[in-house]
Amino acid sequence: MMTWCINIGRFIKLKNEQGINGSNSNRNNKSTQGHKSVSGSLDAKIIEELLNDAFISSTRISKKHKAPLSTVQRRRRHLENTILTRRYEIDLTKQGFRIGEMTVVPQNGASEKIIGGIFSKYSNHILSITMQIDGAIILAVLVYFKTTAEIRDIMVGIHSMPGVENVRFAETVEIIRNRRNELGKTVARSIIG
Repeated sequence: MMTWCINIGRFIKLKNEQGINGSNSNRNNKSTQGHKSVSGSLDAKIIEELLNDAFISSTRISKKHKAPLSTVQRRRRHLENTILTRRYEIDLTKQGFRIGEMTVVPQNGASEKIIGGIFSKYSNHILSITMQIDGAIILAVLVYFKTTAEIRDIMVGIHSMPGVENVRFAETVEIIRNRRNELGKTVARSIIG
């Protein structure tokens, strides 16, 4: 499975730079302003197309939006280098794995040590660890496993680590993705202003 991600930080920085440069240097040049809005509009359309289908060809985008192929290719390459990130994901469920999330509640100041301990002891089962704040710091540990006994052993091991107050677990039953990518489309449309 391949997906596109928008690097929001770089996107906003790029958008701000384009807005600043475009408004100061070419304020009186109407043809340049028109080109920028067409380019921004095309960028938004390219982003939308890629978010809907990461394998879509530039030729198809060009024909669908009646834009020159070379322009679509150039804009696509620019977007891929500045805003979009292409990544491949392994579908672990097709390999017989189960996926879940453990919520680890650390004692004050122990979260970094716990994260290090989890990665060193269970690196073969951890997809990611996210530090979150919910009134207190909690660790969301995304794990994969094959058997219930395996996840129980991981939970018992993490719970026995110094500084861990509590460990909870929830298995992922189904991942439902928004195929319409409304967030991506909203961000893409903001290019136009």
